[in-house]
Formats: sequence, structure tokens, C-alpha cells
Amino acid sequence: MFTNNKIARAVKFACAVGAASAFSFSGSALAQESGAKREGLEKIQVTGSRIKRQELVSANPVQVITAEDIRQTGIDNIGDLLQEIPAVAGAATNTAINNGGSGAVRISLRGLGSQYTLVLINGRRVVGSGNGANNSVDLGNIPTAVIKRVEVLKDGASAVYGSDAIGGVVNIITRDDFEGAEFNISSDQSTHSGDGATRTIDFTVGTSSDKGSVMLSGFYARQEEQWSGDRDWSRFDLGMDLETGELIPGGSSAPPWTTLNDVPSLIDGEECSSVTHGAANGPGQSDPTQFLNPTGYVCRDGGRDAYNFAPANYHLTPNERYGIFATANYEVSDSVRFFAELSYTNRSATTLLAPIPLAPLAFFTQSAPYSANNYWNQTLGPRDVDGNTVEIADWRRRVVETGGRNTIFDLNNARAVLGFDGELFNTGWDFEVSYIYGRNQASLQRQGGVNFDKVRQAVGPSFLDETTGEVLCGTPGNVIAGCTSLNIFGIPGTDTQITEEMLSFISFEAHDIGVNQQQLVTASIFGTAFEMPAGPVDVAIGIEHREEYGADFPDALIALGVTSGSSRTATEGKYSVDEVFIETILPLLSEAPGAKTLDLELALRYSDYDTFGDTSNYKLGLKWSPIEDLMIRGTLSTAFRAPSTSDLFAGNSDNSPEVADPCATNPTQFCIADGVPPTGFEPIGDQLSSTRGGNVNLTAEEADSFTLGIVFSPTAIENLEFTLDYWDIELTNAISTIGEQVILNNCARSGIDCDKITRFGADAGSLFGNSSDIDDRNTNVGGIDSSGFDFNARYTMDTEFGEFRTNIDATYYDTYDKTLATGEVVPHAGRFIRNGGDGNFPEWKTNLTLGLYNDDWTASYTLRYIGSVAEIIDNVDVREEVTLFSSLRAVPVLDDNGAIASYDVERDIDSQVIHDIRFTYFYENYSVALGMDNIFDEDPPYADTGFNDNTDPRTYNTVGRHWSVTLSASF
Repeated sequence: MFTNNKIARAVKFACAVGAASAFSFSGSALAQESGAKREGLEKIQVTGSRIKRQELVSANPVQVITAEDIRQTGIDNIGDLLQEIPAVAGAATNTAINNGGSGAVRISLRGLGSQYTLVLINGRRVVGSGNGANNSVDLGNIPTAVIKRVEVLKDGASAVYGSDAIGGVVNIITRDDFEGAEFNISSDQSTHSGDGATRTIDFTVGTSSDKGSVMLSGFYARQEEQWSGDRDWSRFDLGMDLETGELIPGGSSAPPWTTLNDVPSLIDGEECSSVTHGAANGPGQSDPTQFLNPTGYVCRDGGRDAYNFAPANYHLTPNERYGIFATANYEVSDSVRFFAELSYTNRSATTLLAPIPLAPLAFFTQSAPYSANNYWNQTLGPRDVDGNTVEIADWRRRVVETGGRNTIFDLNNARAVLGFDGELFNTGWDFEVSYIYGRNQASLQRQGGVNFDKVRQAVGPSFLDETTGEVLCGTPGNVIAGCTSLNIFGIPGTDTQITEEMLSFISFEAHDIGVNQQQLVTASIFGTAFEMPAGPVDVAIGIEHREEYGADFPDALIALGVTSGSSRTATEGKYSVDEVFIETILPLLSEAPGAKTLDLELALRYSDYDTFGDTSNYKLGLKWSPIEDLMIRGTLSTAFRAPSTSDLFAGNSDNSPEVADPCATNPTQFCIADGVPPTGFEPIGDQLSSTRGGNVNLTAEEADSFTLGIVFSPTAIENLEFTLDYWDIELTNAISTIGEQVILNNCARSGIDCDKITRFGADAGSLFGNSSDIDDRNTNVGGIDSSGFDFNARYTMDTEFGEFRTNIDATYYDTYDKTLATGEVVPHAGRFIRNGGDGNFPEWKTNLTLGLYNDDWTASYTLRYIGSVAEIIDNVDVREEVTLFSSLRAVPVLDDNGAIASYDVERDIDSQVIHDIRFTYFYENYSVALGMDNIFDEDPPYADTGFNDNTDPRTYNTVGRHWSVTLSASF
């Protein structure tokens, strides 16, 4: 059997190594259990079960990260650390997401999405956090100083915890027995001029007595920005040439030097309909005041005159966090204890995009024609072939005078847990009753946008008042009071640029408010129901009542859709659920031939929602040790996710996905029937407009989960352990959108979903055939089939220099198939699919840690490997003749009749290998830790479809090499 000494060694090893690489301790087994009763050992609760037990291992695969592991990484945000474990994939957000980010850090177990990963603190739910009506938790709100350990359950757990636990559970266990004082101060910054610096300080104080204890912890953290223009790989928006493989800098058709379309001009004897002042040096011009023709116009050349917007974007978004966390408990009597948790966190963050591309018709589908009677058009505007000023419907001007579009996020998160636990009337059964209140409130300030109602006035008729010398909006007999006429025809950096008065008139600053609120009352009892020959039958029974409220109130002008900000209407809604659960562990065999132990774990939960109805979910778990050195474990369970407030009640909002319309070139009969000209059209750009929103008719998502694993700890080799787990999740009735790219493809290939596309008509000039909107609101559609293997091996041995530890943790994605609304199955394993997909799914992700530990110092080395993935970068019509570069592949795309309709062009995104080192020295009550991450300054691999910085910052290390130092003191 597993001896007590072996248990003690394993527990010691787990606490010392945990995830030694900050994420590599595969918690399949905290320790091996004994087949005999272990008298005197305290029962604890392990994530994945509500039953307290002496054994530290269950049928569930659980990964553990200890407080020491967190300190060894130097990472101050537990979300950043968790995003690096191999079991995480897909597209969860972090602070390297500028366009579409908010400073939040979320985790996506199994790549299913953050909404399928349930986050708990001490086994209890946490309110959703973010900009309002959110369905997942921002892990940046949880201070690392109070964390005792993090348990990551890599299995569905709805029978135990209810909704959302489909991909797994992250349970953050906080310190509850702290005495004394502890202080930490750290600094982390890049070796590239010190950008992206992070400064952190925290303190923890606590005291205890025979009757109870109190702990208080506070922290402050500040992260500075990095700019996309400060890295070679993100300095330009790059695109790959299909024939040469060359990476070509691209840019925007809305430059500071103005693009004016549908102006039939004759310039230097050349006829052209699109004119510009013309940039001197093409994309990434070094001096935006240098022009080919500073006083006049040239025919526009897309390769020469595009605007390089990349340098004006943040790559790493600045943020600031501070907060407090307090716990207390007090023995009211010998059998009853009062406990409380109180926390408050504030997070402020800023995102910054390049200055607004003011192109009302093309980019915002807003009609704002530049009047032929506008003073600035008449004096500085282009002329037609007859020398006349013309009305310009499609005009585009990058308003660099604004300095950029920044959004300032200010979020306040508060949570309170109050409860009693103890023994129930001296029956030997324990109880717990608790109340949880959580509220997250967000305030957003968006700057750098415009009000199109005012833009329409500013580009309408205007004239020079000879008396005052001012340009006035309107006509001499009908002046528009308070209006300032807009001049887009001048040159930035000169006296003809857009003035502050012009900007002040058209500018718009949005103020949004968002709320998430949660209330939860739970009561449970647990104890031994009866004895079986193999041991006691433990049971947990409980009831819960939970209420969720979410709201997102956009600025009134945003809701009206008259600004450059993504239009959306208000979201507000709530739901409640009543639940009953029961769980038991049945010891079937103990010390029997072929079964040192054999336990069956059962759980059942019934949930009744006031929105979609009721559901029941179960879990079966089996734990079998045929011999001393081997344990076989497995689970079979159902799981579900109830529609969230945003899923149900989200107001319609504008989206700007990066997609390609197949109807643009060689349009099919379905394209033409949908309003596309037979010759096709010139696309507006890479980003098209779409509408997303909630659906009150949604039903719950459902999932079947299966895990099967082994834990092998050979007696002959002390402190060596292997674990191997297979997992399979089948998600059906998924709440999602169809996907804008899928809608466009379906319309072109078969005519399906054409009704979801609104296109510009023939009267829109050069925009004829382009989509002005794609309807992509929530629906229950398709599903996901995800499976793979988790592997962990660890070993420790004593040397003359200290204890040597090694740990390897790896995940292999065998399958990740997404079923679309049409029934089409899109494989994701080994692929990066950003548009119409779920993100990045390397087949292999591996973390390796080697460490040497003694009483005076520790040293560790970590290697993180992210495997290569394939991506589709283009679609070529079967009638086109294209010779592909050697590293590209042509994959046939079949039509409904099985004939080849086109070819998807694929390429491989390179793997990434990151090396980290860390050294810590201890002296009495003090310690100093030095670390360097990404010591070889590995750049992230190029991703052609990567929307942010030519890569995927949700997956790859993008901050470059950086070093850190941490000073700690405890008393």
C-alpha cells in the first residue's frame, strides 16, 4: 500500500515543486493515498468535490500551483501565469491585447473560451468582472500575495459547481492561518530601453488566537506601456506575397494626406478617379509633412500612399491595480465558527489605437458628403476634368491631429463572503451556511472619436465671412450657429492642418457605465452516512440560490449610432437559479486482491433557472489502485452553461472584424443575386462592419466530458512520478455567433446566409457591392468536440549542492473540431483560426523546469514550448493562375457538388521557445530574487491573420526579454 512516509514525501514534494515552472505541476496527484485509514490527518476539500477527505487525490485531474511557485516566476498577475500552462489554448485576453482589449486577463481551459472556465475563490463563486454584463472573471482582480495555492481542475464539474464549469475550474485558495507580517517589492522591465516596466508592492499582516484569526493584505501594481513601433516585427502592418513569400508593409486607405474617391480628375494628363496629396515615402513615411505634391494632387497609388498606422498603437497596454483582501474567523462556540472574506480591487487601464480614420461612408456607413459649396473644398479641394469643385461622397482622412483613440477603463470590484460552519448538533455531520455578495462596476471614457451629425454640418456648405474673416457653416442667409467648417484638404504639421477649433466641434468623448452583480446563498451538510467493509461512505448535500445581474449602459450618442465609436444599445438583464446537489464517495474495495483501493465517486445537481428552465447533471468518478505503484482514474460527467446576461440581453453592437468577402473577385451567381456587380468590386478594406447582440430565446449549452488517466509512482525509484490523462469534451447547442467570415463564405458558395448581409447599392459609387453590415447576433448553433492528452513527469533527488528537481508538463491536442451552423466541421487542432474560429491550438504545448534548491538559495531554469500551427492566409478562385511560394500550400475547397471551387492558401506559423532563469538568495527573514525571462529575446512568430501586431499576443510571448528583481521581508 501507499505508506504514510510516501504520502509525506509526496506532499513535501508537491509543496516545494508544485508547478515549479509556475505552471508545470500536474496535479493529478498531490500525493498517493494510503489504503488504510490515516488517523490524525485533517480532512481537506480538493477542487472537483465538496466532500472533505483525508486523501489528497481524487478521480479528477487537478493541477496545483503553490504560493512558492508563484513567487519563483516573478509574475505579479495570477492570470498571466495561468495563461502559460499547457492546458490553456484559444483566445483569452491579456494586457498585450490593445485593439479589443481592456486590461483584463482571462483564462481559457481547453481553448473553449473564458466563459467555459469557472473561477472560484476558496471553492466559492466570484462575480463576473469587466466592462459590464460579463460572463467571466478578470483574474487580475485577485492579489497574488494572499494566494496559498491554485488548483486547476481540468475536467467538467457542473454536477459539483453548477453552470460554466465545462472546460474546467480554477480554484484559488487563500491563506487562512497567517501570523506576522510580510512585505514584497518587485520591479520588472524590458531590456529594450526598459519599456513595459512593472512595479509591484504588497504587504500582508495577520494574527491569531485560540478562538480565531484575522489577516489583511494590500497591494499596488503598475505596468507601463510598450509601443508597436518599438519592435521590428510590429513596426508595420505586414502581408505576405503569395508568389514570393515576401512580407510587404501595408497600410490604411485613410491617410493624413487624404484619399478622395469618385472624383473624375485629370492630373498631369492622367485620368484617375481617386486622388491624394501623396505620401513621400509610402507606408511608414519618416516625415508626414513630405509630399509628392504638397500644393496639389496626384492619382492615388495604394502601395505608395497608404498610411502605416502600426507605430501609433500600444503593444502592451498600461494599467494600474490596487486593492485589499481581508479574512477573519471566530469560534462562536465549540461547534460553530463564523468566517468572513472581504475584498476590494480597483483597476485602471488604457488602450490606444492609431488616430481615427475619418471615412464616414467607407468605414462607418455614415453618409456625410463633402459639399461642392464647402469653402475648404472650393479653395483647397480637387477639381474634376472641367476644373470644377465636386461633391465628394467617399472621402477619407486620418486625423493625426487628435493624437489617437484612447479608452480609459476604471473598474471597481468588491466582494463579501459571510458564513458559519461547524458541527451540526453534535451529530458528527458538518455544516456550512454562507452568503456571497459581489459587485463589479466599470466606468469607461473613450476619446478621439467624432460625432457624425456634426461632421455632416462641418463638411456641408460654408463660406468666408468678409467682415470677420471667419469661415462660417451654412450660407450667407442661413448660418449654422456654433458650427466650425472642417478642412481635410490641408497638410498635417502645417498651418493648413485641422485646427483645434475644428476638432473641438466634431470631436466626441463617450462615457459608458457597466455593472456585474452577484448574490448567492448556499447551505450544505457533509459527513459519513454509513460504513462499508472498505471504509466510510461520505456524503455532501446542499442547496443554493443565486442571482445574477448585468448591465452595460453606453453613452447616449453611441446608442444612437451617430458617432465613430462602435454603436451599441443598452444591455440590462438578470436571472436567478435554485439548485440542489448531492455527492458521495463509495469505497468499494480495500486491500483486496487486484485492488489496493477501489472508490466510486458520484455527484448529481438539479438546477432550475427562471430564464430557460431546468437541467440535471451528473458525474461518475472511479479511482482504482490495482498495485501499490499504480493508480487508474477516470470520470464521466455531463456539464452545462446557462445563457449569461450578455448572451440573453446584450444590445445590438457594431463590430469590425478582419474578414475577406469572396464575392469581391469572380462573384458567383449567389453573389450577383445578392447585389454584387458581375465584375466584382474593390473591397473597402480588411475590416468590415457587422452587428452582434443578445437573444432572449437562447437555451443552455450542454457538454459530455470523459477523462481517463494513470498515475505511476514506482517504489523502486523514490520521488519519481508519471501521470498521463486523456480527456474528451463534446459541447453541443453552443451559444455563439455564426461568424462574419462564415456568413460571407456561405453566401458566395451556396447562397446560404445572404439575407444576413446588407450591401451598398449601385448609387454608392466605388462602394457598390461591398457589405455595409453583416448580421451576426447570438444563437444556439453547432458545437465543439475537443480531446487530447495531458502528461506530467517529475523527479527530485538530493545532491551535495541541494535538492535537484525536474518537472515536465505537456498537453497534446488530438482533436478540436468546431461544428458550424451549416453542419460544416472546422478542424482547429494544430491550427490558428482567428476569423470565424476560436483562436490558437498548437498540437503541443510543453513546459520544462529544472531547479536546484537548498536552505540558502534556489536556482531554476524553465523552457516553454509552443508548437507550430497552420493558418489560412488567402482564398484563390479556381480560375486564377497563381504560383505559390514554396512554403505555402493550396488546399482545395469543394462546392456543394463536390467540385473544386477555390483553394485556401495555407502556411505554417513557427513554433516559439522561451527560456527563463531565476535565482533567489535567502538571509534570515529576507530574500532577494533575480530573474530574466526570454533570455534569448525570442520574437513572436509572424501570423498573417494576426490582428494585433502581426502575431497572436493571446498565445505567444510578445514583450521580449525582460529582467526582474524582488525583495522580500517577513517577521
